Amino acid sequence: MRLAILEDKLTLDLKRAKLHFPFRLSRPDTIPDLATMPGITSFYPGGFPPIHLYVIQVDDYQGYLVRKMAPSLLFALFLLGITALSFGLIFRSLKQQHRLAKLKNDFISNITHELKTPIATVSVALEALNSFQGMNNPEKAKEYLNISQHELQRLSILVDRVLKMSMFEHKAPQLHFEPFDLQTAFRKVLESMGLQFERSKAEVQFHQHGAAFQMEGDQVHLTNVIYNLLDNALKYSPNQPRIDVELGESNGSVRFTVKDQGIGISREFQDKIFEQFFRVPQLGQQHNTKGHGLGLSYVAEVIQQHQGRIEVDSTPGKGSAFTVTLPKTQHHKAKPNA
Repeated sequence: MRLAILEDKLTLDLKRAKLHFPFRLSRPDTIPDLATMPGITSFYPGGFPPIHLYVIQVDDYQGYLVRKMAPSLLFALFLLGITALSFGLIFRSLKQQHRLAKLKNDFISNITHELKTPIATVSVALEALNSFQGMNNPEKAKEYLNISQHELQRLSILVDRVLKMSMFEHKAPQLHFEPFDLQTAFRKVLESMGLQFERSKAEVQFHQHGAAFQMEGDQVHLTNVIYNLLDNALKYSPNQPRIDVELGESNGSVRFTVKDQGIGISREFQDKIFEQFFRVPQLGQQHNTKGHGLGLSYVAEVIQQHQGRIEVDSTPGKGSAFTVTLPKTQHHKAKPNA
């Protein structure tokens, strides 16, 4: 009778405490019986006789404890996941910052060389005027002065391009569209780079197909596109390079190709060479040729804003050919970014 009352009271107390699990209430007759029951690890009798012993047995207490701890465990796992994700993002950010720092250092190192190229050309032209008494030959003096003027213009364009195409944000060059003759632009570029070709012992052939090369575009930036393509052909060619330039026109467009017999570009990199700061890996990731990875991205941007296209055909060890197609008339001039 007393056992039933205790069981009812225990059930009521558990319900009030919102504890729901099955249990068994029993009363062992002797202490040895109690000691042999499962779940009893130690037993310390106390008090004075008669001693009344009651035992509550809960068979599934592990499952109950797990269910009660589950929300806390899940929350702990959630916090652990958030912490791991945070560490992953921080690590990724640190790697990206390290990469950007390396790009910045390479950029500063390589752009110094790039800026020195037109300066060196002007220096050679002025030295030629001074050393070989070029002033006594007005025609030769005019040629050297024209070279110096073109190289200084190229230097100004290069500096402006570097300032506008920052490390972290791509800004399109501002274009000024006007009528000009592309053939004349090619002649001026080839003339101004004459000393560089002579110093490198380069053989440059210019082939023209057609006669109408009047077009509408930004003469300064398109001239710089020609500079970039010829300069790349010169830089990435072995000793005594051979460069072929073809200029043609048809169906309301002009088309020119700069072809070299240099080191070439692997097919896997040909889709990436127009990306900003990308340079084709060479000789175990080390470049013997200075550069900053902005030239071809600049070229592609200028061509795109002229509604044209640029294509590359290259074979490693045999050379590269860059072909540019431009419309003669700009029907829809996109507003360039400031």
